[in-house]
Amino acid sequence: MKVLITTTYWKGCPGGIRPYLENMVEELEKRGIEVRVVFKEGFDPENYKIQENAQFIKKLVLAFRIIMEIKPQIIHSHGGMYYYLVAGYIYKKIYGAKIIYTFHTDPTKNDGLPFLKRAALQILLNRCDKVTFVSKSLEFKVKEIWGLKFKNCSITYAGVKSMEVSESSKRIFRQRFDIKEDSIVLLALGLTALSYKAEGLKLLIGSIKKIKERYPNILLVATRGGHFLNEVREFSIEEGMEKNVIFTGDIDDTFSAIAICDIYMHITLAEGGLSLALLEAMSMGKPIIATRVGGIPEAIEDGNDGLLVEPDIDEIAEKIVYLLQNKNKAEEIGRSAKRTAEEKFTWKAAVDKILKVYTENVLSSEEGS
Repeated sequence: MKVLITTTYWKGCPGGIRPYLENMVEELEKRGIEVRVVFKEGFDPENYKIQENAQFIKKLVLAFRIIMEIKPQIIHSHGGMYYYLVAGYIYKKIYGAKIIYTFHTDPTKNDGLPFLKRAALQILLNRCDKVTFVSKSLEFKVKEIWGLKFKNCSITYAGVKSMEVSESSKRIFRQRFDIKEDSIVLLALGLTALSYKAEGLKLLIGSIKKIKERYPNILLVATRGGHFLNEVREFSIEEGMEKNVIFTGDIDDTFSAIAICDIYMHITLAEGGLSLALLEAMSMGKPIIATRVGGIPEAIEDGNDGLLVEPDIDEIAEKIVYLLQNKNKAEEIGRSAKRTAEEKFTWKAAVDKILKVYTENVLSSEEGS
């Protein structure tokens, strides 16, 4: 089987779509599937990087040429680059290939599609053999906010790879960001790139402010660059929290950051699918406090795999104090989270589901031919 993946973000890009796809492609290739990737942002000389500054017709022609060169059985598009759905449909009508489209990004109420754009997108999606979503919550929101309907859809969760982190790696990370051994470390991964995540990070900073007199050695480590980094950094200064918050910017070694934290915090006002960072923290057995939004409740059973909260400063602060005062409960939650990640959210399980989507469609094509 030969699969063409189309995506805006690929190797070298931050964010959740890129690691989802990298791990998915790696697992597919382990199964003997030939995979080629067309991408807009990132770097990979072995695949196809495209420029999007051309007119639609020119992009469409180029897309069709690339598809003709690859000759895939499956065209799997991941968010955006809709002209590949058009080119893919033309190719499908000629050669019988199948088209899968996966939604990754959470639409907000301000993202309502104009009528004509929504109608055009609906027509394109109707011509896909399967539409998938990375969480049930995302499926619901796309239907509710964008008003789209789907005849044939399914959920394809992300997976996660657990990593062993050496003591030397943890020591290097601490030294790099001047994190003392006796600090109580809370970690928030990737909450500075999107507005609704940045607002959640501000709530988290406000929560820590409420308890810092009780825990003067408490420290929040916030990773990722992004459009809202400076805004949140300025907010922390205005709140007098500059000594209690470390902004690392983009980092490659997220697992070392997870390894040194006492509690993983995922405080956001919305969540597109199911955060890969959240799954990584679960796979490493960390106690987690997260807002009850998006696909998060699909992975975390409140009180068992983590503590789910409303986006409320007082409630977040209360749960942090609870876990700090109840070490046994925190460890129990961490163990349960790790067990859930190992049982439900491996890349083997994720790609088993994706391959089922592929092979069901391939079989239906062969039966109809």
